[in-house]
Amino acid sequence: MSKSKATPTKATAPKERTKAQAAKFLKVSIRTLQRYMERKEIAYKTVEHKGVLVTLFDESELKRFRDESAKAKIVKESPAQPANEAMTLSRQTERVMPLSRSGSMPLPVVEFQSVMERIAGALEVSRKPTLEEVQALTVAEAVELSGEPKSRIVKDARAGVLASHGNGRARRIRRGDLIEYLSKL
Repeated sequence: MSKSKATPTKATAPKERTKAQAAKFLKVSIRTLQRYMERKEIAYKTVEHKGVLVTLFDESELKRFRDESAKAKIVKESPAQPANEAMTLSRQTERVMPLSRSGSMPLPVVEFQSVMERIAGALEVSRKPTLEEVQALTVAEAVELSGEPKSRIVKDARAGVLASHGNGRARRIRRGDLIEYLSKL
């Protein structure tokens, strides 16, 4: 007669993972996981363990989130739509309807155009001047414009052959002085 030992059955408790384990499971950084938490896209609980607050994630919740994210990624990676389909124009209300996840309110066409014009104006104002527009050149700019070696420009500027002001990295050469110097070479 053989005796078989009955193994006690454990109630399978849901497996919980820490923040680092959850991030690894989802294949994202901890910061990305925190963003999901901030946007309340993923459920979590905070418990005290040995006097320290620990964030825990239920494994079934992580699997659900991973599966939903995978589905969303497949939809996002579908063949690209033409640019004119990225925004739809509703004829009844004449509103531009941005296709965004945030669900933000669409802007009327006139307001949208106004915003875009202001952005374009701001970009134009913050444009860097070209070398032709600059009056006081750095040594590097003078080298670029003249085609002369840097060592020659610096040596002649220090010697006073090429008029300049400042010294070291702060040395500046006026455009007119550079043109005059180059004409003497």
